[in-house]
Amino acid sequence: MRTKNGIKGGMKYVYAHTLIIEHLKSKSKFLNFTTTDIHLLNTVAPKLVPLVPTAVDAIYNKLFSFDVTKSVFAKNKVNFQGATADPPDSLNLTAERIAALKESLDKYLKKVLTQAEWDDGFLGYLSHLGKVHANKADSKNIDVSYVHMNATLGLSEHILIDALLNHDLGLDDKTKSDAVLALNKFFWIQNDLFTMHYVPH
Repeated sequence: MRTKNGIKGGMKYVYAHTLIIEHLKSKSKFLNFTTTDIHLLNTVAPKLVPLVPTAVDAIYNKLFSFDVTKSVFAKNKVNFQGATADPPDSLNLTAERIAALKESLDKYLKKVLTQAEWDDGFLGYLSHLGKVHANKADSKNIDVSYVHMNATLGLSEHILIDALLNHDLGLDDKTKSDAVLALNKFFWIQNDLFTMHYVPH
């Protein structure tokens, strides 16, 4: 594999990617996150996916209620070419910026719930999210601290579980409780993938 750094750079990338995938598989085994959990996420997806936009609104309403977290979105952007705030350097995020942020999180949560094959490509996608936000990917226009990413993941998990437990989704109690466990295990795994890119090993 040849990259802009040449063959050696490509081999280094493949090696690093392989280590991440193996680490993820090991962590999944330790937490007993199996195909049964993935099937559970897929099972509740038809019920939860319609609630994702509302969940995303709740997540960003919470994040925007604190200047310290709102400022992160005003200063950092990835795959977004427009103005983040108006006026610049303020906390008044543009409507386009807010829409892009919500669309990105919406797609991510729906993908996690509906993805049937958690192959190396999908696991690489989950890992890449951490790499991008830690400013270690090719795109160098974003640098979000681990504190904020950890808070966002925790908030996302809380709101999804709350939606699962406190809405009449037509699911039996066992399916609900098993799905809660599956979501909890997933978010710990996702958090671990973020940690790998933020914390030196």
